[in-house]
Amino acid sequence: MFDQIDFGKRLKEFRERRKLTQKEAAVKIGVSEQALSKWENGVCLPDVYHLKYLARVLNVSADCLLDTENDGGEKVVDTIKVGGAVFEIVEKPETVFAGKMFYAKDFSDISAFNSAIDAFAADGEDAVYDLLTDAVLPVYDIHLSVNFWLSEKKRAYGFVREVSAEAQPEGVDVYKMPASLYIRAYTDKFAAQLLAKEQCEIWELFSYIRDYFMPAHGFKMADNGAQELEVFDSSDHSTGYAYMPVQRC
Repeated sequence: MFDQIDFGKRLKEFRERRKLTQKEAAVKIGVSEQALSKWENGVCLPDVYHLKYLARVLNVSADCLLDTENDGGEKVVDTIKVGGAVFEIVEKPETVFAGKMFYAKDFSDISAFNSAIDAFAADGEDAVYDLLTDAVLPVYDIHLSVNFWLSEKKRAYGFVREVSAEAQPEGVDVYKMPASLYIRAYTDKFAAQLLAKEQCEIWELFSYIRDYFMPAHGFKMADNGAQELEVFDSSDHSTGYAYMPVQRC
């Protein structure tokens, strides 16, 4: 049975992730602030027309707002709080990513590898995303860090999105990630406070998770080939989730 109270909670969560006030979101959707407040409080539901615009403004799918999709098959098996920050322990199935991959072994040194990544981030990311087929909804830009805790020549870096099919157009790289356990954390103010900052970027959470959270809670790095993920839920890449592949000690 569909629960409109739960829908309202999801709607509010996604709005706050986008750093929009009720008034700002209402203006973008073309409704009154009071109407949006009623939706978030579970008093009533938006019609199909406004649901479409809600999804567009919040950069999620309508299925995600309605909680009618599979959410990529991920399963939260535990939740641990540190202060106000929430760390979720997630089982993530085998996943196929597509986009542009850079491999350190293909460059003369690590400086050339890093320069190529920076240049692509500035000019090429949107172009490769436009080539992808069979993208999984909701669509998120993802930065994939491969073996960054190992020797430099074993490293790789990807600008990817999750797709449902390995067959992709020419010029698109495919990377298959094995199923794994992950620690997932969001770049909210509570996570930033753990770093003594007012706000933080996703990559900054990896060091905290590896150096402090994992030893304190009985985790170590996964050795199954799973890799670190920066999953952005905003178009400017200012917010999103850190996924750290782990196994229990």
